[in-house]
Amino acid sequence: MPVNGPTSHIVAASVGTAALTGRRVIITGASSGIGEAIARSLSASGATVGLLARRVEPLALLAGELGGPYRSADVADLGAAAGAVEELADELGGVDALVNDAGRMDLGSPSATDPEVWRAAFEVNVLGLLATTHAAVPHLRRSAHPNIVNMSSMSGRRVASVDGGVYASTKFAVHALGDALRMELQGDGIAVTTVSPGFVRTGLADGLDDEHRRSWQASAAERGLDPEVIGDVVAHLVSLPVGVCPVEYALTATAQVPGN
Repeated sequence: MPVNGPTSHIVAASVGTAALTGRRVIITGASSGIGEAIARSLSASGATVGLLARRVEPLALLAGELGGPYRSADVADLGAAAGAVEELADELGGVDALVNDAGRMDLGSPSATDPEVWRAAFEVNVLGLLATTHAAVPHLRRSAHPNIVNMSSMSGRRVASVDGGVYASTKFAVHALGDALRMELQGDGIAVTTVSPGFVRTGLADGLDDEHRRSWQASAAERGLDPEVIGDVVAHLVSLPVGVCPVEYALTATAQVPGN
């Protein structure tokens, strides 16, 4: 299933517009970027999507367009995140898939970066993911098609630079958490997949200082994927038959392949 360019799409060929009819999916980080693209792709494939993110206005607009419920919560507030998942599950009448996409990018080297920066990054990228998963698992155990998809990064497979230490560490943790969850939930038939994209053209780097933001945005523009590609990948993963569990789906644009 090659992805050869920034506008390649998978869902039309591999999922179809009604393949996920009746499926109920909760997506975190759904107000923009990859999360929004995932919500659109799943909805286009027939799923009913429950949206969770911090920013109310874009979340409400997207939910109104797609016709599903939404809740505003910061996943760093673990109680609020879990409560939002419970409320969405009640409104959806259950949960068939959870897509953990909420995340933030913080840069810094291990010895020079304030531990509070590390704490903030881990609270969103790791502990927030754990909180939403804790809330969703009881509902997933009652589903006939249970899936968890965790959004990691190619940075969770290798550390590309010293400054990437904070972000990469959180994404390595997402990989480890996914592996442990997969073993824990195997007996319940819940598939747990880690998705590891390279550069994607989103606003992930908007909170960085000017120099790092410009550098990241230039790399994403030149060598990145469009978020719709990731949305289509997730729709494909959720549509796979029960009993099939892809461990990891790693992808980059061909322009980002090492050596190019």
